Amino acid sequence: MIDRTQVQGRTKGQGATMSDQGAGESRPPKRPGGPGQGSHKPAGGGPSPGPKRRGGLRLKRLMGGEGQDFELDHPKCVVEMELDYEEGIECRKAGDPEAARDALRYALQGCGDNMWVHVALGRIALEDFNDATLARGHFGYAFELAERAFPPGFHGCLPQHRDANRPFYDAIDGLIECYEALSLPNEAQSLRNIAEALIAGRRSRLSGPSRGPGKPKKN
Repeated sequence: MIDRTQVQGRTKGQGATMSDQGAGESRPPKRPGGPGQGSHKPAGGGPSPGPKRRGGLRLKRLMGGEGQDFELDHPKCVVEMELDYEEGIECRKAGDPEAARDALRYALQGCGDNMWVHVALGRIALEDFNDATLARGHFGYAFELAERAFPPGFHGCLPQHRDANRPFYDAIDGLIECYEALSLPNEAQSLRNIAEALIAGRRSRLSGPSRGPGKPKKN
């Protein structure tokens, strides 16, 4: 069995993760040359923009080694919505999870396939509102976003230390906690097995535990 800390990368109750950045998940890539022109929110509290086209995730082979190492290639809109994501993280650090949730939901309006945002919303639901069912929806949706990028029978290695892969393992971390909170140990173990296989580069059933998480709710 894989060491729990290998899969989860955090200490329960302390809010630390593999990246140990205090927000419950790793950080998305930065905009080249700085953050740009500020928040994407309209001035004066205007309406949110309609959802931007979702680019989806792809799998990218890493150079070097035996060619069996891969990382997730995230859509460009992740960087475009960076400031709204950061606003949500800062609000949560300041002790306002509701404002954090609002900012993160806004970030999803511009990039629905942002794994970092879904993981952050899962953390808020699980740790701030004690709602394991809602959290499972957010973590599960992030998991499924990555799952779609894997070809059938994939048996390459998805290195845990790569920044682009971290939100996937953070999503697994969160799902394990949710299933344990919901007294579903078999589903939690299935996820540990998936993570272990991907870290080791073994063939794995990537359909996850029952595909039950589905899309997250809106509250």
